[in-house]
Amino acid sequence: MASKTTNYGLNKHSPQDFYNVEARNENWDKIDEALAATDPTKITAKAAPADGDGVMIADSADGGKAKRLLWSNVKAALGKLFVPLARKINGKALAKDVTLTGDDIAMGADDAETLRAAMAKRLRYDDNLGLKIKLKAHKSLEYMSFDSGEETDLNYSGGCLALPGWRSGPWGMQLRYDMRWNTLFTRRYFNEGSEWDDWVRLATCMPPEVHELPLAAGWARFDATCRYYKTQESIVIVSIAARTTQSFRVSAALATLPEGFRPAADLEVPAIFKSSRRLVTIKATADGNLFVDLTDQSGVAITSDDYFFATFAFAAT
Repeated sequence: MASKTTNYGLNKHSPQDFYNVEARNENWDKIDEALAATDPTKITAKAAPADGDGVMIADSADGGKAKRLLWSNVKAALGKLFVPLARKINGKALAKDVTLTGDDIAMGADDAETLRAAMAKRLRYDDNLGLKIKLKAHKSLEYMSFDSGEETDLNYSGGCLALPGWRSGPWGMQLRYDMRWNTLFTRRYFNEGSEWDDWVRLATCMPPEVHELPLAAGWARFDATCRYYKTQESIVIVSIAARTTQSFRVSAALATLPEGFRPAADLEVPAIFKSSRRLVTIKATADGNLFVDLTDQSGVAITSDDYFFATFAFAAT
């Protein structure tokens, strides 16, 4: 007795059936129709896919079986890799390369002014900073003495930039790079440039210049360098590692600091001799002299070859 196949309904014959030409031809017609539906040269073209349309894939997770994938799912997968054409940048569609100009870019989320409009307001080299200040004729404002604020031949080399508080420039600041000092200076101006603050030197990352500290007679360096230096904030650091080469009972001159590295007033710092455990005071005077004064065991001398370490700091005059 004849039966049908599961998927395409092809005629199947049992051994006792006679050969049926019509049934065989019906099978060939069904096969031809199924093959034509998958032949790219035979199927009808469609201009745009719909979400319900599908494409055939071989499912690698299921032994390569043929599966139908909806176009809606294809779009969702591609949307994770590419920017959808439906999106825009500043109202410009992404159908092609987009060129943004200063007219397209706002200055901020809360500032709708365009970049082009903002740049048109920038200060140019010949803009007027106020009633009395002009960058083209700024020489008289550039070479000002750091100390007195009066016009001098300070250097005549370096660059100077005036930055107004607003475009009309009644107040603002001046920034100068000076070749002699190899650093930046700044100062403020007021009332259209008729009043100025003193120049202020800006701190840099340059390390301070370190100097050897010569010791007085009766002293020698002990296993380290005796030195002093001054930071950009005018803080003097003195580091001493010294030993005695002769004994003393009350006080002994140790060294002398040069001008510019001296305290505004006398100061004292404690120290201790390492061998004898004797307590002493290091005194630095306003004229730069350093002394070692004994502070215990009055009348008992410090013997030669004893040593101490001391480091102290103070604001220079």
